[in-house]
Amino acid sequence: MAARTSSSLGVGILVTVLGIATLGLFVTTVIMWSMASNARKQAADLEQGTVDFIRTEERGMDSVLRLKEPAKKARKSVVGYLVESQGNIMSKVTGSTTDSFDDIAKKFPDMTSPNLVAQVRDYKNEISRLTGQVKDANDAKNRAVQDKENEAKRVQSIDNQMKTTVAALNAQLDVYKTEVDTLRSSINEYKAKADEQVQKVRDTASSTEAQLTSDIDKQQRESVLNRGLIQKLQEELKGKRFTGQNEFALVDAEIIGLNSADGTATINIGRKSKLTLGMTFAVYSEATAIRPDEKTGEYPEGKAAVEVVKVDEDTSTIRIIREKRGNPVVRGDVLANAVYDPRKTYAFVVYGNFDSNRDGRSTQQEQSDFRARIVSWGGKVLDDLTGEVDFLVLGERPVLPPEPAGTAPVEVVDEWLRLQRAARKYDELFKKATETSIPVLNQNRLDTLIGNPS
Repeated sequence: MAARTSSSLGVGILVTVLGIATLGLFVTTVIMWSMASNARKQAADLEQGTVDFIRTEERGMDSVLRLKEPAKKARKSVVGYLVESQGNIMSKVTGSTTDSFDDIAKKFPDMTSPNLVAQVRDYKNEISRLTGQVKDANDAKNRAVQDKENEAKRVQSIDNQMKTTVAALNAQLDVYKTEVDTLRSSINEYKAKADEQVQKVRDTASSTEAQLTSDIDKQQRESVLNRGLIQKLQEELKGKRFTGQNEFALVDAEIIGLNSADGTATINIGRKSKLTLGMTFAVYSEATAIRPDEKTGEYPEGKAAVEVVKVDEDTSTIRIIREKRGNPVVRGDVLANAVYDPRKTYAFVVYGNFDSNRDGRSTQQEQSDFRARIVSWGGKVLDDLTGEVDFLVLGERPVLPPEPAGTAPVEVVDEWLRLQRAARKYDELFKKATETSIPVLNQNRLDTLIGNPS
């Protein structure tokens, strides 16, 4: 019985222990379940809180993972690191760590670039450009200031020079004024003497005029008597007067022999007749052929032109230098040269522009060639028409250009005045020669009459 009792007691204790253990386990289970439930709730709350800061799918993003290392070095969480970094960025961008990115848009409403770095770069470029413009403007201003200072110095220098010049001119004017006063005094004295002389001349002229008036009256009476006498003599000499040939139509020589083999001929004048080598003559069939055309006034061209190549005492040899076809030079033909005459020295006036070298251009300088040719053949050249002149040789009239303007150079005006004087003298010579019946020859007429070949 005792054994059973011990066993029963042991079983009872065991049951009790098991009951207590079961109860403890139950209590522990309840406690653990309650704790697990709280943990799950806390985990859910924590998960929800974490999602507010970072979502599950964002945790694995490369950009988030790259922040872990710098955040760990800074001993901060990624969020803390990001918050601190954003504050630093905002401090540098807007000056306030509490600003957000929306605040940036509000504070920079005129942004033209997609990001602040690009915008800052644009601003820097604009600032650089404006800085360059400011520098250029400052440089230009400095140059302008320097130019102004230089110009002021130059103007001051000119002003000083002008003052010096004005002072010198004033001094010179004082000298001139003194000289003018002296000259005026001398002129007044001279005028008084001149007036006295003029009065004497007037008195003498009045006396002379009275005497000349008396002489004119006497001459007029004698002139009336002489005209009556001349008219009476003209009536008596009608049909008896002799009119000689014009001097330029007189025959100078005659061909007395021919040598057809070498184109030469012999004429009947030589050294005794003052013939010179190189002189040319026009050849005519007879003396009456040397007569101007009544309509044109032109002289006929000779049938030939010859040149003296040898001079003997009484005869000379000539070379035929031009001959008309079908009208050869023959014995008995006569020679004429307007310049040559063994018994007289002809006087010429040569004026105008000539073409001595046959280049088609007539110039005043070539006039000297004709003067020299006339002198070499025994003629005399004068500068103006007088009673001694036998011929007037006129070249082409000087061409007078349009009158220059008042602003033209002095050289141009002087040249125009010279040509005007030359043209006026040309017209005066022609008019005077025509009025006094002096023969007028142009270059062609002179060449024709002296046998100068063209």
